[in-house]
Amino acid sequence: MGGLSSTTADNLLYGTNCFLTVNTKDIGATEGDVQIQWSTTQYYPDLAQALGPVSGTGKVTEGSFMISCTIVEWAWDILSEVAGSLGAVSTGDSYKIGGQALGTIIEVTNVIVTGVTRNDGKEFRATIGKAYVEVGDLSVNKSSETTVELTFHGLFVNTAASTLPGYIEIEK
Repeated sequence: MGGLSSTTADNLLYGTNCFLTVNTKDIGATEGDVQIQWSTTQYYPDLAQALGPVSGTGKVTEGSFMISCTIVEWAWDILSEVAGSLGAVSTGDSYKIGGQALGTIIEVTNVIVTGVTRNDGKEFRATIGKAYVEVGDLSVNKSSETTVELTFHGLFVNTAASTLPGYIEIEK
């Protein structure tokens, strides 16, 4: 039978002090939730003799691991780190993001979420070793701070082409 137990309260996880670093750089203040998404796609062949999937014939055909957040700090060292694929240039009197020739996708390393703990004090950590950054909507607003949406998409690597590109750790 399921339900509450004497360990339920200890095993709850809260992300109230969440921090996100990219290339070992703290990306600053965020707004709203930091989201961690992972998924796999499973495939089972449609065997003529079976009315549905047959045990032992399935295979994982795709996997993904993503971390999303909305940043609120407009610091050049942060923006140039995460928006590099749009083109980021520092000139004598300004910083410019965008308006550059598009080409090479800028990849980042060590996208890490920390500062999350269970009620019993055990730490939680999410990591993507290598990722590309999708820069989403820019929300300019007169009644609140301006924000930029970022999604870090985990990249598979040659030496582990079938290993999910991100993971979650919970302290023992």
